[in-house]
Amino acid sequence: MGALRMVLPGARWAARVGGRPGDALLGSALLRCVAPRWVWWRDPAAARQLAWAGEAVVAYRRLPRRPSGLARALALYANALCESGRYEEAITAAEESLAVAGARRSPTQTGYTLHVRSTALAGTGRLDEALVAVAESVAAYRDAVPRRADRSMGHTVNALRAYGWTLDRLGRAADSVAAYQECAGLLRDMPARQSLSHARLEIVVLAELATALRDLDRFDEAIEVATRAREQTDARVLRFYPELLPQRVQILLDLAWCHGATGGLPTARDTAEEAVAVARTLVGHDRPSGERALVLALECLSHHLGELDLAAEELSALEELAELCARLAADNPDRYEPQLAAALDDLAYRYEEDGALRKAVEATTESADVYRRAAGRDPRRYEPELARVLANLSLRLRAAGSPDAAVAGGREALAITRRLAGTDPDTYRPLTAARLRILADALRPAGQDAEAAACYDEAGTIDAEAAPDAEPEREREREREPEP
Repeated sequence: MGALRMVLPGARWAARVGGRPGDALLGSALLRCVAPRWVWWRDPAAARQLAWAGEAVVAYRRLPRRPSGLARALALYANALCESGRYEEAITAAEESLAVAGARRSPTQTGYTLHVRSTALAGTGRLDEALVAVAESVAAYRDAVPRRADRSMGHTVNALRAYGWTLDRLGRAADSVAAYQECAGLLRDMPARQSLSHARLEIVVLAELATALRDLDRFDEAIEVATRAREQTDARVLRFYPELLPQRVQILLDLAWCHGATGGLPTARDTAEEAVAVARTLVGHDRPSGERALVLALECLSHHLGELDLAAEELSALEELAELCARLAADNPDRYEPQLAAALDDLAYRYEEDGALRKAVEATTESADVYRRAAGRDPRRYEPELARVLANLSLRLRAAGSPDAAVAGGREALAITRRLAGTDPDTYRPLTAARLRILADALRPAGQDAEAAACYDEAGTIDAEAAPDAEPEREREREREPEP
């Protein structure tokens, strides 16, 4: 591509003095620079790619007899806009490319343009429209006959990966896995020369497939896929392509969670420790991405250290996690405050188990404060967590000898739970009974015996109301048991 870039000044001079032949030369040179065809070649920097593609569009607009060149330039320009985060403009450019009258588009170019449009639509949150576009892209690529001129415009596997990603974001996990598996199969069966140019895509697909399988609790399959991806992101590959570090972290996290879910706790712990180390490396290359990954890795590590009863190591991981989330939440509360609240909640439990009750109360209080802010933004998602943490706070305050504060926490937990029971009684009526008892236990040391007795009575009434429904279920369960 360096030779082509050297040609550009001469091509620009030819366009200025040579009219349409010069424009044709400049447009052709620019398109080749925007879409290099070399194996494993990194794409041009986004700003340069955008400038070249825009310049190519201008050149081809001066060539009314070359509509195919304009359609191609607009498709590449749409991709450059999309890569720059200018999604609405990318949608407009992609749609204009598809509408250029008289343009001869190969199925590959059509598939590429639809793929870009789908990516831009997803970037604006219009996932249903993105799914339609990417399905059309897959269909177009399937009809394509390989041509050397189209080598830089993607392949069925690119569209299938986007199809799987979009399905996953729409909550269609099983369909997403099927798309990813087809994509992975096509990548695996490619001839060596062709597969080399898609090696990075294969790593991304395997990483995303492993995550989708884990989300479906298909842990053994996820381990198999993630192990393949781990082997393809060794230190040698990462040294030359550090942009694959986020995938490496995700692969390790999926392996850790899956090993933990299938009883391999020591392996899960070791894998989570490796994920933390890789995330720290990623921080040095891309701080925002690295810190996001480090939060997830520390959550995974602290969980498995706790499962292994390695208290001191778990405490160290949780303290680092809480400190990191607190710093990140200052600039991005929507993303990191819920993770901070969860980390503080886990930290409070660890302090309590270690006998540090005062620290446990402080951490629980802070967790409740953070969940309260999160619930103010999204009550449906975070009010249940707030009620749970407030109930824990009441228990710990009572144990610490602060009955009045324990009553206040218990009252707030109960009030939230009653409100939630109004819309979901099956879930929250039993929790209402449990939190009535927590409040009653706090009221008695505070000298409010009459109210405590009323809380115990109401809790008993709720339990009695649930008992007739529960008994037939127990009978049905016994009926399903095999005869001895």
